[in-house]
Amino acid sequence: MRRRNVPIKALLVRTFLPAVVVVAVLLAGLVYNWLYASILDGFERKLVAASTLTGAMIDPDDHDRLIATVRSGQDAASVEASPVYQRNVRPIRRIRKELGLTYLYTQILGGPADIQYILDGTEGADHSPLGSDDDLPDETVSGLRRVQAQGAVYVSPIEYQQQWGLLKTAAAPVMGANGRITASAGADVNISVIQVATQNALFQSAMIGLGSVLACLLVSLVLVRRIAVPIEALTEDTLQIAGGHKPDSGPRPGPREVKALRKALDTLVGAMTRSAQLREQEEARQDEAARAAILSAQGQGTAGKPLILVSQDSLLAAWIAREPSDPQTVLAARAMANLSQKCAENRELRAIWRDLADCDHGTCIVIDGVAGTVDCMGASGCEIALGARTLHLDPGARAHFEPGESVTLIASDQPGVLLWPRGVR
Repeated sequence: MRRRNVPIKALLVRTFLPAVVVVAVLLAGLVYNWLYASILDGFERKLVAASTLTGAMIDPDDHDRLIATVRSGQDAASVEASPVYQRNVRPIRRIRKELGLTYLYTQILGGPADIQYILDGTEGADHSPLGSDDDLPDETVSGLRRVQAQGAVYVSPIEYQQQWGLLKTAAAPVMGANGRITASAGADVNISVIQVATQNALFQSAMIGLGSVLACLLVSLVLVRRIAVPIEALTEDTLQIAGGHKPDSGPRPGPREVKALRKALDTLVGAMTRSAQLREQEEARQDEAARAAILSAQGQGTAGKPLILVSQDSLLAAWIAREPSDPQTVLAARAMANLSQKCAENRELRAIWRDLADCDHGTCIVIDGVAGTVDCMGASGCEIALGARTLHLDPGARAHFEPGESVTLIASDQPGVLLWPRGVR
């Protein structure tokens, strides 16, 4: 007996709905650990970036002066009101506020306790005045010593500090004016901030996951009922093509037969689009050629003829158009013809002709009669004859000729043009 094909509606129900439920259950078991690790890693990266940036932007001379005031026992309130302290602490306060950090500060090892605070971006009751000391866990103190000895960034685990509670800390080196590490920049975040972020993210993820499951169930039921939608969309696209419009291309959901028909329709639309583009390109090319012909006719034939920009003493500079049929080159030839005339009248322009020559749409041949050299400048090379020799000069190349030898430009569309001794003007 011939096996009957499974109807597409039954196939959707039997495949899509169980798959949604299974995936939702599996993801629910993995989301907590992954999300917590991601949040913790994000806070760690933020702490490293904040401490490193703070340590790098502090002025070494100012920070050394502040350390000296601490060691000399000056009044902390008066020092904190000074411009030296304020211009360094303001950026720290902005960074702490923008990144949502609990504490951001600089510190030095030693003093009455483990450390002494220098700059503190915290304001209010939690502010640590200049020179105030603090005791830290042994692991953190060891990490700060490594920062000062090796210049590496230290990141602590989540640990309890008697004065501040559960914190995660990062410390980066602060350089002194002598180029050595004199302090460290610390960035702290309270563990409660991480826990709140984790709880909020978990709650949002749970709600999003529940909403996604319900939405998928609803969509699957709609697809089962309205499987004819892809066919209707295909019909609409066909009518748009018949009306002269281009429908949106790309794959769309639907039965295999509908996909095959849409692929054929997309191929037809692509062929029609390419044909239209080719027609537009051909029309643009014809318009460009017509404009070039008009410009060339108005340019009095100067686009294909060497223009002598400078001719004085033992120096000769000639400009040759790269592509005479190009409208931009025709315009460049007009500009070079005008420059040639101005250089003949103005000595100051002759001195800076290299800066004014258009080497993007043409090539400059520079002949030095004293040195016996021919230089090629521009975007393309040129063919020259040095006496009986024929050479090809690439852009930036130089050739030498003997006294008494002539220099002739060889062009494919016209006879050779004598440039040296003095050729055309």
